Amino acid sequence: MKVSLIDYTGAGSEWWAAAVLIFTKSTRLEMKPGLFEEILEWPKDKKLMELEYMANTIPSSWEFCHYTFLIEGVTRAFTHQLVRTRTASFAQQTMRVLNVEGWDYATGPTVRESPDMCTTYDNAMGEVDKTYRNLIESGAKVEDARGILPTNILTNIVMGINLRTLAEMVRKRSSPRVQGEYREVLDQLKSEAMRVHPWVHLFLDRDFDRAARDLDEEIKGLPIPAESCTHMMKLVDQMRQS
Repeated sequence: MKVSLIDYTGAGSEWWAAAVLIFTKSTRLEMKPGLFEEILEWPKDKKLMELEYMANTIPSSWEFCHYTFLIEGVTRAFTHQLVRTRTASFAQQTMRVLNVEGWDYATGPTVRESPDMCTTYDNAMGEVDKTYRNLIESGAKVEDARGILPTNILTNIVMGINLRTLAEMVRKRSSPRVQGEYREVLDQLKSEAMRVHPWVHLFLDRDFDRAARDLDEEIKGLPIPAESCTHMMKLVDQMRQS
């Protein structure tokens, strides 16, 4: 898989988006264009101090900072989960009119661990591919033939998301109980955002979130029954939701 940041607030400027965030948070001051220009000229330390405060208070102003990501080589199983995000925008590669002959697929880790299961899995995928081609060659429309394609077929999707929603996604989907593919995508989303806005770690990697991840690791290492381990991780997940 690969995540690429293709557009963002203040593209080409590290501090433009930061100024937008600070400006929209400054509701107790006179909100006028001159104030925005003034904030742009603030020294770096002053901006960082204000952003650190914002990262730990009411998040409504975070919504004025936007990112657009291209997410490539992920499964449809993952995108079915991703598009449940209510306040994000999506544009996904179609299978209704696009002939995807030669499609690739992902293999889950528990299947990859077993050569026998891998062989069974790959053979089944090969049969699906052959049937898909035969259906189209026999005159079936692409939109009808796609019905047999597997959930783990690889696809590409564009996601537009604001900082508030991205931060909530990172927090709520970082549990070890979340599908591994989702966590891998989140890691790359964070990396891409921090590449252009280094200060955004204040919003995406907060002290509580790091503590929750450390607690998850501690729980996994405890010599307790699996049911108890799962129950404790669920409690940590409930804390993430608050």
